[in-house]
Amino acid sequence: MNFKDYQSEAKKTVQQYNADETANIVITYLGLVGEAGSVVSELKKKLRDGDSYNNFENKLKEELGDVLWYISAIASQNNLCLNEIATENISKIFDRFSEEDNVSFIEYDEIFPENERLPDEFEIHFIPFEDNGKKLVKILNIKTGKLIGDPLTDNNYEDDGYRFHDIFHYGYLANLGWSPVIRKLLGRKRKSNPEIDENEDGARAQIIEELISLLIYSELKDSELLKYSKNVDTTLLKLVQRLVKDLEVNQCSAKQWENTIINSYQVFNKLIENDGGRVLVSKKNRMLTFLGKK
Repeated sequence: MNFKDYQSEAKKTVQQYNADETANIVITYLGLVGEAGSVVSELKKKLRDGDSYNNFENKLKEELGDVLWYISAIASQNNLCLNEIATENISKIFDRFSEEDNVSFIEYDEIFPENERLPDEFEIHFIPFEDNGKKLVKILNIKTGKLIGDPLTDNNYEDDGYRFHDIFHYGYLANLGWSPVIRKLLGRKRKSNPEIDENEDGARAQIIEELISLLIYSELKDSELLKYSKNVDTTLLKLVQRLVKDLEVNQCSAKQWENTIINSYQVFNKLIENDGGRVLVSKKNRMLTFLGKK
């Protein structure tokens, strides 16, 4: 039986009680809570009695069925389709938790000339220095021997290492194949298409990318910048996805963003611990790799 047929049959059994309309609606919500408690109660019995509770599976199936009935009833009361609910939910779950192969990643530069494409792989060196007692860092392109962008400070009262934050932008490049900020720094804006150049590689996209980096950093400070965790809060990932909803990178899943953030912060923490170092930025392998202090 599919969800559509189940909901149609289940709707015929929804009861109206001797109460006002609001109370009849609330009763189904309370019923759902009660049946969810019954599911937990079956687990309690299983933990308490162990193998001697030989009816666990049948009872659990029954209680889960009751939960499904109340979910269906609530959906029907609100003119929602249970089949659509299930379809949208599985899409959301896959977006958040499915592991994807590199072949599923989009190459945004594929149709553009070589000089407008983000490089497949290159090595950079974060070099710390001081100027009038202020800590700064400059980034050197190892292959060309040229500096990338201007030297960076923490732009903060305390020394929090944010001067190394450009690694986040290189993380977006490596893991997602996207970074308007690095495009500008490397002179790889897609000027052959004025519309793409303005809307995808322009100032607004760059500001959004900087905002995402600062937002993630601010949120992850409470979890010690992922030093001891391998998970990113789903709410944060959804906020990032909303921020890029009008950009080409909106097709990246929450799981891809999570992998990007985790990889970027692994290298970010290494840069702080070593006060700089060399990093391999590999779009072809979809990752950043810390190569060492020198």
